[in-house]
Amino acid sequence: MKYNAKYSFIFYLIVLIFNFCNCQNYQYFDYTDHSKLNTYAITSQMDQCNVNVFFIAFSDVVPSGPPQIINTMFKGPSTSVSQKVISRNQTTVLYSVLLTFGYGNLESTFFIDDSSNNIVYNCSCKKINVTDLSIEYQTSLFYTEYTSFATVFKIGGLQYPLVLSYPYGLYTITRMDNNYYLLTINSNYYLYESNLLISILFPDDESLNFSINFNKSTPTLYSDLISDLKLYPATKNYTEFGFKHDPLVTFRSVFSKPIPQVFLLSQDTFYFLAKPIYGTPGNLTYIASTIQAYTPKNISLFYQVPQNTFNNIFISELVTNIDTGSNINNSFQKTFIYNKQIISFEISDLFNYDSKYYFYTNIYTEFGNSFSIANGFTFPFGFVNGNNNIYKMNLTTLLPSFYRGNLTVLVAEPISGTNIYYPPIAFLNVVNNSLSNDLISFESIYLNEFKFLLRFHMVSYYGIALISIPTFRPTFIGNENLVSGTIYNGVWEYIYFGEEIVLDRIKIISQSGLINEINIGEPFSISNPNQIITISQIKLNEFNYNNDLSDISFLYNNVNVTNQSVSNIMFINFTNIEKYKNQTIGLYLLDSKSLRDENFDGALVGNFDKNIFGSKYYFSEFDPINNRFQIRFNIPANILPGKLDFLLAFSQSLRIYSPSLPDNFQLNITSSLIDIQGPIFTNIIKNPDSKFGWIVTIEDSINGLDYGIISLFGLMDSSTYNFTIKPSNAINGNKWKGDYELFIPYDSPSSKCISQPFIIKFVELFDTQGNSATFVKYLRTRDGSTLVKTLTNPFINFMNDTNINRINYTCPNESNGTSSAPMLVSFTSSKSEIDVGLINTIDFNFQVIDSLGIKDNQYPIVYLTTSNFDVIECISNVTSKLTNQFKCSIEIPIGFGYPNGILVSVYGFINNGGYFSGYCSQQLLEMNFQSFIATNATFTLDQPYIKSSNKFSNQGGNLWIYGRGFGSDSIVEIKFKDIGFTSFTQYQTSLIYSSAISIENVRSTNQPFVVIVKSSSSSKVSNEFIINPILFNFNYTDPTSSSPLPTNPPKKCLGNPECGGVNNGYCNNGIGCVCYTPWIGEDCTSKVIVVPQPSINTTNPTTNIPINVTDSTENNLYNSLISLVSLRELDFNNKVVKSFNFEKWIYSEINNSTNKYLTTISNKNNIGENADTNITVILQWFEKNDTVTFAGQTLRMNPSSIKYTINITSYSFAQNLNHLQLVMSASLQSSKTDDICSSKSFGNTSDGDNSNFMKLKVNDHSVYGRFIKRAIVDNKIISVENNILDDNSINTTSNSYTSETFIGISIPFYNYNVLVDPDFSVLVDSNPSSSNDENSICTSSSSSKLSNAQLAGIIIGSVAFAAVLVFIASYAIIQGRKERKYLNDMNNKLSSMNKN
Repeated sequence: MKYNAKYSFIFYLIVLIFNFCNCQNYQYFDYTDHSKLNTYAITSQMDQCNVNVFFIAFSDVVPSGPPQIINTMFKGPSTSVSQKVISRNQTTVLYSVLLTFGYGNLESTFFIDDSSNNIVYNCSCKKINVTDLSIEYQTSLFYTEYTSFATVFKIGGLQYPLVLSYPYGLYTITRMDNNYYLLTINSNYYLYESNLLISILFPDDESLNFSINFNKSTPTLYSDLISDLKLYPATKNYTEFGFKHDPLVTFRSVFSKPIPQVFLLSQDTFYFLAKPIYGTPGNLTYIASTIQAYTPKNISLFYQVPQNTFNNIFISELVTNIDTGSNINNSFQKTFIYNKQIISFEISDLFNYDSKYYFYTNIYTEFGNSFSIANGFTFPFGFVNGNNNIYKMNLTTLLPSFYRGNLTVLVAEPISGTNIYYPPIAFLNVVNNSLSNDLISFESIYLNEFKFLLRFHMVSYYGIALISIPTFRPTFIGNENLVSGTIYNGVWEYIYFGEEIVLDRIKIISQSGLINEINIGEPFSISNPNQIITISQIKLNEFNYNNDLSDISFLYNNVNVTNQSVSNIMFINFTNIEKYKNQTIGLYLLDSKSLRDENFDGALVGNFDKNIFGSKYYFSEFDPINNRFQIRFNIPANILPGKLDFLLAFSQSLRIYSPSLPDNFQLNITSSLIDIQGPIFTNIIKNPDSKFGWIVTIEDSINGLDYGIISLFGLMDSSTYNFTIKPSNAINGNKWKGDYELFIPYDSPSSKCISQPFIIKFVELFDTQGNSATFVKYLRTRDGSTLVKTLTNPFINFMNDTNINRINYTCPNESNGTSSAPMLVSFTSSKSEIDVGLINTIDFNFQVIDSLGIKDNQYPIVYLTTSNFDVIECISNVTSKLTNQFKCSIEIPIGFGYPNGILVSVYGFINNGGYFSGYCSQQLLEMNFQSFIATNATFTLDQPYIKSSNKFSNQGGNLWIYGRGFGSDSIVEIKFKDIGFTSFTQYQTSLIYSSAISIENVRSTNQPFVVIVKSSSSSKVSNEFIINPILFNFNYTDPTSSSPLPTNPPKKCLGNPECGGVNNGYCNNGIGCVCYTPWIGEDCTSKVIVVPQPSINTTNPTTNIPINVTDSTENNLYNSLISLVSLRELDFNNKVVKSFNFEKWIYSEINNSTNKYLTTISNKNNIGENADTNITVILQWFEKNDTVTFAGQTLRMNPSSIKYTINITSYSFAQNLNHLQLVMSASLQSSKTDDICSSKSFGNTSDGDNSNFMKLKVNDHSVYGRFIKRAIVDNKIISVENNILDDNSINTTSNSYTSETFIGISIPFYNYNVLVDPDFSVLVDSNPSSSNDENSICTSSSSSKLSNAQLAGIIIGSVAFAAVLVFIASYAIIQGRKERKYLNDMNNKLSSMNKN
């Protein structure tokens, strides 16, 4: 009995346990951040809160696992619920539940089948008592071009983060960290009111208010300080000849204070910020844009000073006509499906193409989720047949191998706003949709300079295709970022710039098209539920805007940036420095130039993108010795004087703006010149001298032109010609103002061609400080959306002529009848399969035939395309013009096209009949040509490859390199240019990731250096990556404190009569004689002789100007000779260290009056290597009076004068204290040798050009040379000395009929280049040279053979007339011999100079 009772109890216990277990089918695990359960409303004005909870439900006894939807119970405010399953398997589900509820405490219970077995959360939605809040801190109102008017404030009394609500339209409030907010005013409200009321809105019509006063924000301006209001074009009706190149307005402000002024241009309800572009303080030109006005609009100018607003309606009824060109609405479309991966899209019956971009968007849709990839291309991509009047396009798309879903292709032409939608194509690959993409783990590792390494471990049955970050600038992370494993189970790494992208979610996309979207800040994986996707933000705890920042100072303050960029150091200290030692601080300059360098355009007030930061940041280093931060940076040249605005960034949301800081934290700038405008066209000549094209004059009077690119486009056949513009290839002038040829090359008249218009479709001109002016016929954006307007149109002076960039070419041998397009007859590639983990180069060879011939100078392009719509271009070159054979080579980016392969297409063949052709991948496939490159066989992951680096300066320090294939056994080696790239040196690494390596203590260098990464275990070696260090030169000197540019001292007015009399000149007391043209000289008694242009010397830059004087009193030949002799290096005692005689010159003709000569000297540098210095000489003949500008000075050029413009590139000095001397020679010789005097003089001019003059005089003729006392050295205008060198070191030949001298132009130590600009003229003098002249040499009459003959003739006075005839003949023979002897002597002297 006891036995049965015992077993009955055991049986009962088993049943009880079994029943209990059935009641506990599920277990719950909490993964919610409980600090976020108590919160404020979604925004300050709302009365409901959002709380997100995350938990896992687990069961190993229920076969189907936890359900999709879980049961809920609530105690408290009314609650709405949004549930989502983040991840699941057969036993476990990770839930996300969003609770939205009103004020009060909420108890939320979640369960599946038994409410007693649950998980509970206690939440609260806190109502804010507005009376408990206060404005705890507020900066004074400040202004920057980046923010407009702004202030930073802090709200006291907040327990939790709060997004503020406010009246929209007047201002914007952005949340920063630690209850700080940035308020920016983004309307014209401040034009009319002195006080602006700021209201922060709360429920029940409550608000927290404070006011902003504008009276102290800007200085007073009166309307009479505004002048020269101009509209470009100067017409009320305007048709754009470049899209978004809208009418522009300029005006001058003569406001004397060096404070940036804020002007608004008002047009209808739009307000445009006027920007300073060039001038001087107190005479500054501003520019502003307008909008397209389809109906008449008024334009007014405002200056926002309360109670003194300047309002001037200066033009009314402006109408802008928009030329959007052709559209694609009426085209015909076809789709060709080759297989489940390759699809071609054809568009035919397209008309009137005119250089636009087409945007192609692939839209992938799978079970309601979608993503899209867009790319934009211009000709020749996709163009397969026709000409621009009517043409056909065809392109091929590659899909992932397992893709199951719909593909929709959109072709858009955003200028006209027309587009084509192809019907969705369904792909029915059989896939198991329950096999999702899973993110297993995620890491965010801070590297440096706001860069993070994002590491994703992902698993996908069908393989990962992309990770998409759908932000303002969409980012796609492809398999080029796979660093270990496979696409089915692997790790991806991506270098992310934390100040540029705001992450709110990511999309993981599989090869089958399945999309897994994960929100930032949420758990994402059952296997790692404690992990969330978050960026390890550079975040400060309890940052105090007012007190933490204790000091900002600078190495240099009150910096003069006139014609010089200045390196500087900012020093930053904190009251609690220990909290900040590991902080990264980014410095960004907010001057107009720096903002424009990042394509920032705040033209439309309150309507522009402010996420511009990136390449222009300078980053901090902590100085442990002085216990402070320091930031090295460069201040641009010729920017606006006053306080230089900047911001200090600590994170994406926390930025400190310098105008909000105390005065002693400010950096002050002075500049006597302002240039923030790129070079512009000031003269355009179409089809000059029957040549086909343009001659354009490009001017930039302050900074000068550095380089430019100009593209011409044929409107019938799309032929394109690109021109690189540099001052060295100007046909006339210099970098401040020069003429450039844009001539389209055409074959001989016997070649076939077509008549067609050409346009200038693209212009980009840069000055020496990096300012640009850009014209694009049709602008391009990444996604096809409209770009903001441009303020920097190089055609600004020609906007009233919409055809200025258009010319018509008339073909002399027109192609008759119709023509077929070029036909491809062969196409091969060097590889059909590659391992994209290695460094691969592929060669493509192809040939076309055409009865009319292939057009010269047009280069077809091979396009390589992946399934992710990544496209790279391989531009070909001609290998055989006779047989129309082409070749191109391209390096394939690592990971490109993996695993689905690479499509190959080729477009851009143009014939002489005006037709083009191209071949998409499917066409190549059908022709049995290479159309596909396989990539799926192998993907090597341990091949090191360097893609980029951090900002490394010439001061040395730690170097970060970014790429892939790095491992724990990686070795970094560097070789330096400054020691000749002789050998690699191994450097110590401190941190190694698969995609990033940190190298410590790289030495300082001003020159580029090469970095490689080696694998010690596999012997694999990376590409050679060149790093150009940022140059900081801390050698600032204030130009105003150094020697000023020279001015000539006062001179006494000479001559009798004074200054040659009233017809020759006048006396300017304190300066000297000022001569009227054509008189010249110290006393205005020398007259410029107008002579024919001398013959061109094609051997060297020597000028020989003969003057033949034949009249009743004299028969004489004068010859003047000007030449370059040598370049000498002198030490500080002016002793010659090295001397280089000019020997061989390369000659080229620029035009009829201008010639160029080039020679090179070779010099040993400090490490014994040869260093070449190029000397370029431009000789320009001036036939008539003209003016030129050199080194900021306007010079008058006399007729029949020759100007030498001499450019010397970098020279390797033996010592920094040494200098160069350019030696020139000048001479004048007369064929008459008896009863004659010569003289030479050297001194200062008196006509205001602040130059030296050199005058060689023989009898009554002179050679006059002008040597300006300034040169352009390293792009700076400095003073130079000119000296006569007639000493024992140089032999001169001077006698009564010959005067010769050598002139030395002294050039100080420099780094990059030197430009000098002397000129010479030939004169006739009112008074011959005599023994009374200084430095004269004369021949007495007693030594003259001619006088003896004359004396004999007088003595034999009775000789017959025949004797007189004999005498005359003898005289002529003697004179002829003398002239021939003179010319031989001059030729020998020239030869001797060239040999020396």
